[in-house]
Formats: sequence, C-alpha cells, structure tokens
Amino acid sequence: MNLYIRLLLAVLRGFFKPPMALTDTLQRTLRVWPNDIDINKHMNNGRYMTIADLFMLELCLRAKILIPAFKLGWKPMLGGNLVVYKKQLSMFEQYTAEFSICCLDENWTYFQYTFFNRAGEVVVTGYSKGAWVGRKGLVANAVIAEKLKVEPTTAPMPEAIRKWLEAEAHVLGKA
Repeated sequence: MNLYIRLLLAVLRGFFKPPMALTDTLQRTLRVWPNDIDINKHMNNGRYMTIADLFMLELCLRAKILIPAFKLGWKPMLGGNLVVYKKQLSMFEQYTAEFSICCLDENWTYFQYTFFNRAGEVVVTGYSKGAWVGRKGLVANAVIAEKLKVEPTTAPMPEAIRKWLEAEAHVLGKA
C-alpha cells in the first residue's frame, strides 16, 4: 500500500468518526490524484483495490473489531476479487465509493464495493473475499462472532458470488 496519507486518514476516521455496525455501508466522496493515474491518464485498475482496502480498514476500526482481532493474534487476509471495470476516472475527477459487507460463509467474509462518477454512473463494481488468519490458519466466522462479540450478517449469498466461487474452484482444480 503506497497511499500513506490516505492510510493515515482512514486510521484517523476509524478512531474519531462515530462507530459503525458491520452491516453498515461506508460511503465516501474522493478525487483522483496524480499518483492514482497510469500511463493511460486514468485511475489505475489496482488503485480501486487499494481504496477498497482502506475502506475495509476504516470499517473494521469503526466497528471496533480490528484491535481486538490483532490482540487475539489474527490478521486480515484478502482471498480474491471479482471486479468489473465499466468506465474510467480521469485525473482530478471526483467520484463516490461505497463499501459494505455483503455476506459470509464458514470462513470468508464477502465485501461489495462500487465506484460512481459524478453523473452517478457505475465506474467499477465488484466483490472481494477476506478472512482473519490466526496461528492455525483461517479463523471461522462463528469463532470471530463469539470472540469479538459481533452479530454476523445473515444476508443470503448473491448468485454472482456463488458463480464466482464455482469458477474459482475450477481455476484451483477443485471442481
């Protein structure tokens, strides 16, 4: 992660903004800066993932689970992304990003993020999956709920995520 100022701001917001539930949607209006663009003069595709990481950090801080998880020896780990790039964002263009936890399975938490341009059009949308990793591997979501005293989402898994997981199994040779 090479966005130290944005990282610092996400941490500060995490500590000083009002608490959030894990089921809340985090929304922020941002701007494309010169260090966000690539040789095509638009926001680099990897930058969207970095921004989503910062949103995850802020949400975990504001939901009061990040520090207790660290104290238990758990670290967050990204397990994959399913991303669709529809439009581009140019330098200095303002955009809005939304980030939320979508659903869970036994070990993985699925996040949804969408970036909109000023006209409200979807620029990028997608899902990521993440998990907490302890000394013995992935920490089950039931253990997380118990130890961190959080109410996990019971939202059904969207068809898009089910299809993604099927494709992932084929890629990994587990189908």
